[in-house]
Amino acid sequence: MNLSDRVLARRYAMAFCLSAAGKGAAGGEAEEKAVGELLRAAHSLQDEMPSLKDPRVSPAEKKALIKRALPDASARTLRFLDLLIDKKRFGLLPHVTGDLGRILDERKGTVRASARSAHDLAPAEAEALRARLAAFSGKSVVLDFKTDPELLAGAVVRMGDWVLDGSLAGQLRRLGESLMK
Repeated sequence: MNLSDRVLARRYAMAFCLSAAGKGAAGGEAEEKAVGELLRAAHSLQDEMPSLKDPRVSPAEKKALIKRALPDASARTLRFLDLLIDKKRFGLLPHVTGDLGRILDERKGTVRASARSAHDLAPAEAEALRARLAAFSGKSVVLDFKTDPELLAGAVVRMGDWVLDGSLAGQLRRLGESLMK
């Protein structure tokens, strides 16, 4: 997928979130409910994607297929999917749904991070790491933990575009690089 498609998918996701939030609202329960419905709809349509992306299938047939596949979908979700069909952008749906979670997190002031550590962290250590990341980012942090014995000791945290490497393996690599200069 090229960069312009990524930007376009983000715009469609943002437009859907704004329409779900309603007039004067800045997010909330209605927005989360609408986003959840669109995510479920996208998941339900995975088997139909080849037909929905096929240019030989008419837009009317695609819309009818969606209505049959999603009989309980709200008018907002159906209008959004119809818009993607009309604009010949239905192939962006997986990327739009991927952006929806990030947009909701931004609106709620939440950031998602993943931490790899050499060994399992004790609950107190995990909470201390979460608190330090929250202080660093200024946002609430949802942290996913994984164990990676290759790190030897310490941890590596990915948070958005940031990579915070406090592992022994990372320190040894940086030391080696500085000695080579």
